Amino acid sequence: MDSSVQYINFVSLATGLTLGCILVAIGIAIGLRHARSSVREKPDDFDRQSVLDMLKELGTWTSEYSGNVTEYQTRIGELSVLAKKATSGTGKADPNIGLLLNEIMQSNSTLQKRLDAAEKQLDIQTRQIESYLTEARTDGLTKLSNRRAFDAKIEELFYAYRKGGKSFVLAMIDIDHFKKINDTYGHQAGDDVLQQLASIFRLSIDSPYLIGRYGGEEFVVLMPGPLRIAAEQIDAVRRRIAGEQFKSGTKVIPVTISAGLTEPRDEVALGTMFRRADESLYAAKNIGRNRVYFHDGRQSMLVGAPEIANGK
Repeated sequence: MDSSVQYINFVSLATGLTLGCILVAIGIAIGLRHARSSVREKPDDFDRQSVLDMLKELGTWTSEYSGNVTEYQTRIGELSVLAKKATSGTGKADPNIGLLLNEIMQSNSTLQKRLDAAEKQLDIQTRQIESYLTEARTDGLTKLSNRRAFDAKIEELFYAYRKGGKSFVLAMIDIDHFKKINDTYGHQAGDDVLQQLASIFRLSIDSPYLIGRYGGEEFVVLMPGPLRIAAEQIDAVRRRIAGEQFKSGTKVIPVTISAGLTEPRDEVALGTMFRRADESLYAAKNIGRNRVYFHDGRQSMLVGAPEIANGK
């Protein structure tokens, strides 16, 4: 191939890659500015996960283009040598080619530094947003998932089930006589009980999709089925809690829980499923507490014999 054609092709490649890097740098700047302003100005409406995904994608692009900068910087160096050998019709080197190459190399060197700085900033920003995501989806006291995270997860599982995916079980758990605990031992003791319960749930429930604090003294668990097996697992947790010594300072506090479970059926909305779980939970509390009931779509049923449910 004619040397003139070669270096013209190289120049085209270098120019194209340079423009690509510039566009990525602009995208990063816009993305970072949007992330910062969104977090600052409207945190409740801010879709943190989307921005996190965007930043990670930009980070990938930046790394890719940083590698490209190094590669075509080398090729442009080779082009510079080739340009010295290139001759015009008069047999003399074309000085415009050398000037153009030097300008491109200087621009690329500056761009490389800016991309390196952008990568560092992306890493910082991504870690910040990951922290925001964790805080937004975590209950501050128990460190379990909060109501917002639970709502998102159960919708995900429910609509996947509606499309032919796996079934799952919803367990709604309530601390028995929690107001009495607060009134008798103090609110700090109530907080201590909530934290200790959260720890037991983490250690005792196998492979849950989510364990969360629904609000106040209420907890929720999303777990694999079948329903009866899940109910027996929650009942085992109930028995463990009934035999546990909960402490707050020097105080020893008796704690029991009641639970209601169900799984999705033919309903088209989550509300029906929640009503079944609530119905089972109310049955457990109204019949004596310290019990686990599950709803199979027709009726609520006690797990275990009544004497076992009472912890005798």
